Amino acid sequence: MNLDKLRAYVELVGIFGILVSLIFVGIELRDSNLQARAAAFQAIGIATSEFHQTMDDRLNLLYEQAFDEEALKTWSFADWLAVDRRLRADLRLFETALLQVEQGLLGDEAIVNLGFAAFGESFLSIPVVACLWPRLSEGPGRVGPQVREWIENGSPPGERANCPVELSEKRQSYGGET
Repeated sequence: MNLDKLRAYVELVGIFGILVSLIFVGIELRDSNLQARAAAFQAIGIATSEFHQTMDDRLNLLYEQAFDEEALKTWSFADWLAVDRRLRADLRLFETALLQVEQGLLGDEAIVNLGFAAFGESFLSIPVVACLWPRLSEGPGRVGPQVREWIENGSPPGERANCPVELSEKRQSYGGET
């Protein structure tokens, strides 16, 4: 056998080996990506589920009253703080999901599937949110720009609620500063 032919066969086998290796690496990357997506979706789903299991009777009542401007006027500042903390935590979970969608770890459908679509559907038309939004979007510990943009773009100015309560007055009657 000719030495040149032997070299050609060896090179051909080498190229074939490289192609098989690349295909194998591609399959492994795809599997790894699928596993990472599933883990991310599962982690946010579990966190959201566990988070909502901590709702007590008082928070359930407050969330029931969130759309009722007259009921909001009867809330104590402690009620406002409880809803603020709860809403802030909900928005953090949403922010995590948005970040994972942005990074390609989760698909766009994850926002709907995880129950976060409401944040983009006239969220600021809810009176309690209208009252707390300045604290949530501009104050200390505010939500990130992606969340702010998502919520504000989903709530056209003409559809936004006005806050029926002056929270600074509630704060003064509460006797504390936050």
